[in-house]
Formats: sequence, C-alpha cells, structure tokens
Amino acid sequence: MSKPKKFEIFISYRRKGGYDTAKLLYDRLRIDGYSVSFDIDTLEKGNFDDELEKRVYDCKDFLLVLNPGIFDRFFDPECDPKGDWVRQEIVCALKANKNIVPLILDGFAYPKSLPEDVKNIVKKNSIDLNPKHFEGAYANMKQKFLISKPHWIKRNKKLIISLLSAVLLGIAALVFFLLLNISKQNELLLQEERIARQRADSIKDAELDSIKMAMQRTADSIRQAAQYSIKNAQPVQKEVQQKPAGSGTVIEKSSQKSSGKSIHWNASNDIIGQVMYEKLASTGIKKTKCSDNGIIVKLNKPSCKTDNLAKIICTYSPKLTITDCSDKQIATLGTAESFKSSPQVNENAAKEELADDLRDVNFGDWVLAIKRL
Repeated sequence: MSKPKKFEIFISYRRKGGYDTAKLLYDRLRIDGYSVSFDIDTLEKGNFDDELEKRVYDCKDFLLVLNPGIFDRFFDPECDPKGDWVRQEIVCALKANKNIVPLILDGFAYPKSLPEDVKNIVKKNSIDLNPKHFEGAYANMKQKFLISKPHWIKRNKKLIISLLSAVLLGIAALVFFLLLNISKQNELLLQEERIARQRADSIKDAELDSIKMAMQRTADSIRQAAQYSIKNAQPVQKEVQQKPAGSGTVIEKSSQKSSGKSIHWNASNDIIGQVMYEKLASTGIKKTKCSDNGIIVKLNKPSCKTDNLAKIICTYSPKLTITDCSDKQIATLGTAESFKSSPQVNENAAKEELADDLRDVNFGDWVLAIKRL
C-alpha cells in the first residue's frame, strides 16, 4: 500500500466567486515546484471529513481566497456549520495554528463580526490579490508569507543547469580532443608514408643520376683527350706587340684565355636558399658581389598558396639562371622533378618541409656544369 502524499500548501476557497483565482494559484505554485492540495479531486478514498482535516493539519501554509460573499453562509440559520467545508477548513487551520495567508479579491470586505470559531481570521496579515497587480502580489506572497519551499530541483535550478552545462562542455571538449588526436595521428601516418615514398624515389633518382654522371664523365674525358691532342698538334700562337719607336722591348701575350671564373651566389636567405647554397658549395661559389669576368648563379623561389582550410602549401622545381656580371644570361639549369609540401600552418613550416626533401637530392650534375663554365 502506497504512503499517502503530504501537501505543504492548502488552498481554501468558495467555489462560487473564488474557484478561478484558486485554480490560478494552484497552477502557478505547482509550476514553481510547490506541493499544493487543491479541490476534492485530489483527496484520497475514505471519510471526506477526516481526509480534509488531515490535509489541513499536515500543511505548512493555509491560503484562504476571500471573494465577496464567502462568509454569507456563516450567517444563514439554515446552513449547518459542520456541513460548510470552508468554515471547517478555517476552524481547523486556526486550531492547528497554521500559517494562514488571507488573499483578498476585488470587492471583498470583512463583515463587522464573525462567528466565534472563525473571528480570529481577521487578525491575519492579508494580501490584496488585484488582477492588475497579480504578478507582484504573487511574488510578494512567495517571498514574505509562505513557509513552504519549492522542490529542491526548482530551488537549485540554476545550479543544476550550470552543472549540466559544465558536464556537457567537458564531454564536448573530450570528444573534440579525441577527434583532434585521431586527426593528428592520421596526418602523421600520411606524412611518414609520403616521406618514405619520396625517399624511395630519391634513391632511385640518385642511382640514375650516378649512372648519368658516370656516362657524362666518360664522355667528357674522351672529349678533353681529343681537344688536348688537337691543341698539342697546333703551334702556340703569339701576339707580338711593339712599343712605340725608340723602344727595343718586345712584349709577348698568349692568345690562350686564363681559366677559373669567380662564382657569385644570388638567392633569398630562407631555408631553401641555404640548403641549395650548401649543395653547390663545392663549386667555390661565394656570397659576394660580381666583378670582372665572374658569373652570377641565381636561384628561383618556391610558389606558396593558401588552401580552403587556411593552410599553406608550397611547390618547388629548382632552377638556376646563370649570368655574367652585366646580367647577360649565359645558361640555365633545371630539373623535371617537382616538390610539394603538405598543408602547413605557415609558409616557413612548408619551406622547411621542402628543404628536407632537397637535402636528399643529388645535384652533382649541376656542380659539374657550373665548374665547366
């Protein structure tokens, strides 16, 4: 058998003239989390008088809706006081010394006298429940007149919402962290796979370059041997330049040109420029200003763009442009191989990746070509 429910607030009213206000109070108090007894429909089975009296004794607050005419039956000689439920409720509340809150509606006024068993009702502090100012009167009643408290969920609504919000934010942050970690791991795996593939390609390219260089060196040796034979077969030509009359000294100048031009580097000072400078250092190249019969070696720059995710991607196909000191082009050196960085947070990071790729490339044929100029 279930335990009878206890109500903390009891609403007493006369159906004629007071029902609408009583029902409004019941609905509002229930919404705000209070435990309210209202109307005979909520009474348990059993003796009506006993159940009604028990409800009044169990409650903390007794709300009495005072509408015009509520006390008329008190003065009707044909009306049995014991059969007047409103009167019995008031008597029971006064005897039990409950927190009685009279709610005065428009047009109500206490009579000059009341029966002995209910006359003390006039001594209770009352609230004017004017429809125009209902919200203010209702709030005042909850704050200053009621002893009862709302259900703990209603009382701690803000705290509960804050805790739930914090929990949801924590879950969202955890999910975001997990997804971010998975994304980073996938990105690292892809990057490692790409690096491994590029290294394999670089090894193949290096092997091909070695074969090409060996063949080139063989061809160069044959050509140089042939040129040396031709030069030794021809007499050395000399230019005879006489001084002006009166001088008997003769100056001889060889028609052979002196070898060994100075080589000067012209490139940006970023990480790619530094790596390429190191690759060509064996040519004797210097970061100095071109002079006399020197040559300038110019390095092109990578192309960097921003993708749809605001990441930087750089592509690069190394190319050298060789000029004399007057900027007249002598030769160009290029490669069909192109390098591309993965999406990075900034341009420097993308260039760092390209520089790592360039470190694995063999530029020995470029070095030989520059030395032969």
